[in-house]
This record gives sequence, C-alpha cells and structure tokens, in this order.
Amino acid sequence: MIQGQFRSSILQVPAAITPLKFRGYLRREIEAVQATAQNEEDIIVVRVFVLEKVLFGLGAKKVDGILHGVVAKCPNIQRIELDALLRPLTAEEMQEAADEAQETLQQLGDRVMASGAKLGLEGGSK
Repeated sequence: MIQGQFRSSILQVPAAITPLKFRGYLRREIEAVQATAQNEEDIIVVRVFVLEKVLFGLGAKKVDGILHGVVAKCPNIQRIELDALLRPLTAEEMQEAADEAQETLQQLGDRVMASGAKLGLEGGSK
C-alpha cells in the first residue's frame, strides 16, 4: 500500500531571473516545495515555467545539471518538468496549468485505485 501523497506543484520563474540567477532561484523554490512534504512516501512532481532566454543562456547541458542537482537533494521531488515560454504566463494561464495538473493526478489516482492500491492525491501550485 502506498502511504504518501502524490502531488503536483507549479512554479513560474519571474521574468527578472537571469541565467546567472536561475540555479539559486530554482534551488530555493524547489527546497520550499520539498519542505511541504509531510512524510517520506510523498511524491512530488514540479512543473516549472521559465522563459526561453534563460534556458538558452545556460545551454541544455547546464540546465540538465542544475535539474539533476536539485532533484538529488530533495528526496520527495520525483521529477521537474520544464516548459519554455516566450513570455510569462498570465494568472489565467497559470490556473489552467494547475487545473491540468489536477486532472492528471485524478487520472493517476483512478488507475491506482483500479489496481487495488491506495494513494492519496493532492494538487498544489505556487
């Protein structure tokens, strides 16, 4: 039986964050998400919306290293999904992303329940 919660968290990197500040910003935000874990079994997937100029300024190899480093230090963070943007999302678009994440969690929960297991589901966003 699965004891923990399966959650999704959504972050949008502020437009003022430069490639040089990205690592520190992401680390602080992901550690804050990690701090919300209530027990060792919690599984958290984080979806990060970031401007393309930040990703291109760092390069794929550097971004990959940053993500692996952050995930390695946060045991409840299962993965980080990056979405590159040309412009920051509006509040309405962020809400749509949160709704999509909640729907995905519900579908996962339905599949787990159909298999006879128990899983707590909780959506979240920042």
